Amino acid sequence: MTSRLRDVLSVTIGAYLCVFGLLLLADESGWREIGRRGLVEAGFGLFLVALGILAILAEARARRVRRRLSQTFGHIRSADGWSVEDGVLRTVFGDIDLDLREANLPAGETALTLLCWVGAIRLRVPHGVGLEVEAQSFIGTVDVLGRREEGLVRDILVRTDHYDAQERRLHVRISTVIGELEVIQDRG
Repeated sequence: MTSRLRDVLSVTIGAYLCVFGLLLLADESGWREIGRRGLVEAGFGLFLVALGILAILAEARARRVRRRLSQTFGHIRSADGWSVEDGVLRTVFGDIDLDLREANLPAGETALTLLCWVGAIRLRVPHGVGLEVEAQSFIGTVDVLGRREEGLVRDILVRTDHYDAQERRLHVRISTVIGELEVIQDRG
């Protein structure tokens, strides 16, 4: 788990558990009659609040980059001969499908952030590019260079061998609230 997610996640889950515990205590003590249905509704509401907090913090992190492409509904796809620059690509409901095998990757390190609330993110990278991937999914599947995890709160950090020695390097942050993340690199 990356330090960024560890900091945010522990605070968010801690606050969620404290508030839910207070609701349970209020119901059990008779101070406030909530009932089972009220507890379920409150739990669901707190879950949505926690997701909102995580989304806001992810958005704040993404705002540090100037080049952005946002789309509320629909898919984001790469184009042939695309010149890759540092940037943020995001969609609320849809997919992000980037194939960088025919793209123009500059020398040095390029940073990409790919955000998708509900949907899938798929990234294909050519052989010979140093790759560092920070991938997070709140609910779903994460598959980065063959390392696969499924379930709740998945967080993977993968770095290819000799990353720093590569002429072209790609640092990718990808995350989704509900969906699938996949990063594939061609073999040489």
